[in-house]
Amino acid sequence: MIEINDADLPITVAEKIITGTKPCAATPLVKEIVKTITGSEAESGSVDMFDLEEIKEIADYLMAYYKNHKEGE
Repeated sequence: MIEINDADLPITVAEKIITGTKPCAATPLVKEIVKTITGSEAESGSVDMFDLEEIKEIADYLMAYYKNHKEGE
């Protein structure tokens, strides 16, 4: 989960979006395969919150907002 705080600088918010992760549980099939191969249970892990295409989409939305809300226009 990404948490943006009131005091976060814009670069900090960008870093949180770029490096954010979310939990990822192993599916029953993956658990079975891992147990068959290794003899132990598969552990849950984490994956990126957003892939590169999603980060570009966020950037596009932010630029569209910026272009339509410039000061003085």
